[in-house]
Amino acid sequence: MSDRNEFDFESRIQDRQSFQGKFWRFVKYLSTRKIECWGFFLAGYILSAIF
Repeated sequence: MSDRNEFDFESRIQDRQSFQGKFWRFVKYLSTRKIECWGFFLAGYILSAIF
């Protein structure tokens, strides 16, 4: 039973690390683009969250 819990814990850590890696790759991608490409999307997302 403890082997199963250890496996689940390790897989969650790997999933989180892969998510963080994907997130930072996406941020790096956005930093190479002009703000006009993604700024309007971000502004729309913020306004939709407010309303």
